[in-house]
Amino acid sequence: MEIQQKFAEPSAAYLKKLHEEIDYQSHNTMVEETMKAFSRGKAARVPMTLGVNPRILLLDANYNKRNITFEEYFSDPRLMFEVVCEFSRFSNMYLPFFHKMGEETTLSVYPDFQNFAESMWLGAEIDFANGDVPSVKPLLNEENKNLLFDRGIPDPISGIMKRNVDYYEKFNEWAKTDTLQGCRVGEVYPSGMYTDGPFTLACELMGTTQFCCQIYEDEEFVRQMLDFLTTATIARIKKLRQVFGMPMRSESIFFADDSIALLSCDTYKDLVLPYHKRYCSELLAEGGTVSVHLCGDATRHFKTMQDALNVTVFDTGFPVKHGELCASLRKGTIVQGGPSVPFLELNDIPAIEAEVRRILDEVRPVSNTFLLREGNNVPPGMPLEKLLAMYSATVKYGVRDSE
Repeated sequence: MEIQQKFAEPSAAYLKKLHEEIDYQSHNTMVEETMKAFSRGKAARVPMTLGVNPRILLLDANYNKRNITFEEYFSDPRLMFEVVCEFSRFSNMYLPFFHKMGEETTLSVYPDFQNFAESMWLGAEIDFANGDVPSVKPLLNEENKNLLFDRGIPDPISGIMKRNVDYYEKFNEWAKTDTLQGCRVGEVYPSGMYTDGPFTLACELMGTTQFCCQIYEDEEFVRQMLDFLTTATIARIKKLRQVFGMPMRSESIFFADDSIALLSCDTYKDLVLPYHKRYCSELLAEGGTVSVHLCGDATRHFKTMQDALNVTVFDTGFPVKHGELCASLRKGTIVQGGPSVPFLELNDIPAIEAEVRRILDEVRPVSNTFLLREGNNVPPGMPLEKLLAMYSATVKYGVRDSE
């Protein structure tokens, strides 16, 4: 079955500029060679990626001419499948970074529940705000803060997680036959296999200010909550691994915990690090690798996390001193970072090119495993010309000196 296109294409002016700057065949050859060498720490140039998801189509009226809402997208598995297919094709055709591009690419799809699934699974109510991604309303307050302990850990395949599994199964069925403008689905990824982090999850469930105040007012509750959320997360992931036919311990794991940017180094080590350790120890195979996403001002925690958790990949946000950060971590550590989203939104193309060059000049002498990206996550309405400027500057200024 051929999926009907729902979203508009980029402007003719952008497409003209894109095709003037990128020949897909040459680009794909460069990407393949670079990423193979990058995996060995031997890349001749710095590669580039983008953090981007279907919200750039759903929340941009220039593309979403049919006014498809997030609530419709969330509630209808067929609609979600088709939108994610279209986002994948949009990315493959029009978003310039170091991935395979062009008509011959296959589509990658996944059930997309943004960043609300964990809290919703635990009982929080979803809020479909106009003009924004869905979020959850705080569930806990001072009067009912023991609610989750009284309820106990939910069935790992219940509520939103049951929907997640159902959508994944449907996506696999549709992927066997459906195409979009001649492109077939090459991969269907499961969702719900990682966590946004126990401290961040606690802040979502109670409200950030309220939960942080509990650190001073009721530390025992904070530790109990972090322990509960870590235990629940591990149980959920293990069950999903079982359902999806995956090993109980994987060769690589990922987690985030953006809200630890609010904590001092000592408070992080005392209060949150033990739960990060447990998450890794129970889900990671011996000798496996750990990747972490921390998109706030959290680089002061990176060395501690690397030493304690053996983190080999850090995805950063802003503000970041990229050269200093790379130099402070073990050789071979992959650091992802680059111009901040506010910088990209507020500055013109020459300034963006200069900022990319500045960052690359910082990192090239100290790292062979830096991966340039925006810091952090491309928002709806970002002019694609600015992303193309990032790409072009990376290609131009990211070449390493011969050794």
